[in-house]
Amino acid sequence: MSQNSRGLSLFALTMIAIGSTIGSGIFKTPTDISSAVPNPIEMTGLWILGGVISLFGALVFAELGSRFPQSGGLYTYLNKSYGSLPAFLYGWCLLAVVSSGTIAALIIVFADYMQKIIGFSDDMKAPFAAISIVVLTLFNTFGIRSSEWFANVSTILKIIGIYGLLILALLLGERDAFAATEALVLDPADDGGPNYAGAFVGVLWSYTGWHYASFVAGDAKNPKRNVPLAMLFGTVVVTLSYVLCNIGYLRTLDVSTIQSSKTVAADALETVIPGSGIAVSILIAISVFGCAGLYILATPRIIKQMSAEGLFFKAFAKDHEKTGVPLNAIVLQSAWAIVLIYMWNGFEDLYTYVTITEWFFLLATCAAIFLVRSKKNSTESSGFKSPLYPILPIIFCTVVAWFIYMNAESKNPAAYFGLLVIPIGAVVFLIFRRIQK
Repeated sequence: MSQNSRGLSLFALTMIAIGSTIGSGIFKTPTDISSAVPNPIEMTGLWILGGVISLFGALVFAELGSRFPQSGGLYTYLNKSYGSLPAFLYGWCLLAVVSSGTIAALIIVFADYMQKIIGFSDDMKAPFAAISIVVLTLFNTFGIRSSEWFANVSTILKIIGIYGLLILALLLGERDAFAATEALVLDPADDGGPNYAGAFVGVLWSYTGWHYASFVAGDAKNPKRNVPLAMLFGTVVVTLSYVLCNIGYLRTLDVSTIQSSKTVAADALETVIPGSGIAVSILIAISVFGCAGLYILATPRIIKQMSAEGLFFKAFAKDHEKTGVPLNAIVLQSAWAIVLIYMWNGFEDLYTYVTITEWFFLLATCAAIFLVRSKKNSTESSGFKSPLYPILPIIFCTVVAWFIYMNAESKNPAAYFGLLVIPIGAVVFLIFRRIQK
């Protein structure tokens, strides 16, 4: 049977793009965003702007995906554009920081909500999170079909739950979503004006993940067509979901309540359906659990690609004989994610550990489109070309550079530790090359 007949469909790829993006962000960041920008219209505008910027990036990445339809996503794009060292640094940071850190952060949020649902002591939270990662890893070692089934079912349930919440909030909410309100300013150092840059950090974090469909291009049917379409469709669905979620929150809660809420989705539904907090907690638990599972599915394909190209240990280039999945790479990533759970102190540190590093490579990858198009003798054809070139990649790169700068301004040690992994990776690359010779 050919790869195309067995591979991931356009629907499954779109579910990966959506499921990898909608995780914990929309359920956690509205509190910080409303504290930084307490105007309802401006809050909604930031969510729309985040979707537009993500769509610009998806359009550029769609062209790169059409030109380079192999597995690996950003790793492949960086390798084709800049060479082996930048590509290795991305794969290294993806394993050591970005994907493993994101899995650990999502599973910690999952453990928090499961603690509310079923109840267990704080001492059991880390072991519960570790066991959850083991369960997700098993799902992704049974074969590509089980991974596709998990991606489809978890994402569909997530979308149904989110839009069920939205319909209830939008229809039953009695507030004017865009009415001016007296908002609570939580930051005592704030001068009273809106902090658009700080708010946009949370927005872009929530939109991260639309490019993960490109990681599994080698397992896709007709990747040159379906991977770009999946990134575009996924970005549009996520943008619509986030904007409507924000309006739903504003239909049920005033801004000051959103600012002080730790579980804004549960609080929103509680106002229209008393006693529904557990149901919303289950929805959020499904959301973050499914999102973590998709990261476990997608990222090991890059580790496999690195190993196949001689940039990492050959053991991680092998697929399991029976299931056909990169088992060694999956186990390696999951094991490191468990280590990170015990290394860092909760969600905020892990979130900071991941953010700057990930968006640094998104910026570098988007900028690669200028190099790709400048190669007059390039043998790589493109079935899709990003419109309004070079305006869209310039806008995307400018906004992301600003985003990285604003994260660096936070001066959180976890952020700088994430960046430190990049030069460490360069040393590992040189040592590995010397050992090979």
